[in-house]
Amino acid sequence: MAKDKNIDCYRVCFNTPDGKRVLASLLMEAKFFDYTKTPEEQAVENFVKTILTKIGSYNVKNIDTYVDGLLKLPYRS
Repeated sequence: MAKDKNIDCYRVCFNTPDGKRVLASLLMEAKFFDYTKTPEEQAVENFVKTILTKIGSYNVKNIDTYVDGLLKLPYRS
């Protein structure tokens, strides 16, 4: 599969301190870490997943890296 030309642009945009802050805000606003209840919420969450896909790392091929990273996070209840 050919690399999307926008991946580099998205990575540059979100790989700055301000970009990371904006991305974190988008994830929270889209209820990425919560259960969505309405079709509208699901649509917003899917849009954020599209942004993550355009960053180039939100991909099932990276599942082992995701699992390793998740398990290294501190437990917070």
